[in-house]
Amino acid sequence: MSRAKLLIIIVLMSVFSLCGQTNDALLEKIDFNDTTLVGTDFLKTTLAEYIDSAKNPQLSAEKQMYNYILATDNVLKHCVSYPMYKFVYQYLIYGFSELGANQVVDYMVRLPYFEYLNADSEQKKEINDIAESFVRVKIGCQAPDIQSVTIESQKFDLYSVDKKYTVIVFWSYSCPHCRDLIKEIGRFAKENKDFAIVTVNVSGEFKKVRRLLKKVHLTEHYNLFEIEGWRSKVVDNYAVDTTPSMFLLDKNKIIIAKPYDIEEIVNIIEL
Repeated sequence: MSRAKLLIIIVLMSVFSLCGQTNDALLEKIDFNDTTLVGTDFLKTTLAEYIDSAKNPQLSAEKQMYNYILATDNVLKHCVSYPMYKFVYQYLIYGFSELGANQVVDYMVRLPYFEYLNADSEQKKEINDIAESFVRVKIGCQAPDIQSVTIESQKFDLYSVDKKYTVIVFWSYSCPHCRDLIKEIGRFAKENKDFAIVTVNVSGEFKKVRRLLKKVHLTEHYNLFEIEGWRSKVVDNYAVDTTPSMFLLDKNKIIIAKPYDIEEIVNIIEL
């Protein structure tokens, strides 16, 4: 373990030794040597429950972040195989990024957990690339620019959009939840003129995608069809690994939230 990380862990353990414990029994349910668990709902749910058990309502927001850091270290030290390590690292950093837990994301980015893993140079580079991508799309950061062509063959530049808010949604046509979300966004956009909608399709047939967007009256907004799909630059720039994924930007194109649904967007703007 690096000296920097060791010092941080010692300090955190001294601070939180009396602040309650995570539910370690949840981790005992996981065979971290079984790589067939990678990507399964069982693994995702158990990890989420474990991190949730690190919540302590008696802690301040800042101290809660430190509790999450301790929990994260406790999880990743179990991940000795690279496939398991990569999935868990990416799953956790994505989750904390979604929560706006920037202190935890910063910690995970600055101090990768290579001490727990016998990784080669190529694998380490892959993890570093994953970590770097999340730095670019933290809440409070300037959104990466998007320059492309819409499905209506119009040039598009994210920073030319002049609205109070911009919603960027990455979606796949084959995903039922994505299609439902697109329909909800269509209704939301009709009632909220302060919003610009940018849809980025990463998977689907062009005709079907265009037909749905036209049906829900989103063609007057900005709709991108990424021919390279998941390998496209915009997907990489926004560290998207699942659909749907949404980003809420303010007028200056600062990422102010990564909402799960329309209701969350409404709650944010009503604060």
